[in-house]
Amino acid sequence: MTSEQDAIDTAVGAVISAVRAGDTAGLYESVMPPAGGRTPPAEAGQWFGQLLIRLALAAAESCALEPGCSREALVQWIADVLGPPPTPALIRGVDPARIDHVTATTAAADHARYVAYTVDLMRVGLAAPGDDVDQQMIDAHQAATNDKTARINVIALLARLAGTPSRRG
Repeated sequence: MTSEQDAIDTAVGAVISAVRAGDTAGLYESVMPPAGGRTPPAEAGQWFGQLLIRLALAAAESCALEPGCSREALVQWIADVLGPPPTPALIRGVDPARIDHVTATTAAADHARYVAYTVDLMRVGLAAPGDDVDQQMIDAHQAATNDKTARINVIALLARLAGTPSRRG
């Protein structure tokens, strides 16, 4: 194993632990490449891309579903684990003086998009032997890697799912 693979493995464990503990600062610290802010952009992109895939594989391993399962079955499993998606009313209810309806609606739509990326990334780990990675998986990986806000949210979702006790034996 290379030192980069060791670093990714360490980061995956740290991300899952931080999410499990509700430690937002720890989450942000654990996703950083080993060289931190000094990492050149291309290397940082590669780091985050690998981190997303490794977390997706860990989440798929924790999943109660078998390889080759349908996308719909995965969507249902994720909904069962994560619970109902936040609605604009729930989001606005957190701080109605600060969060207006447009902001709450946008946040709910963003969450749905992050969950969709999570589904597509986990499908990589649940593909049946011989299945190819499809364009939807590639698009989700690129979107989550290239958008900082999507990246941290998808990382957190994958870490929550990876922390789910496996029912697959």
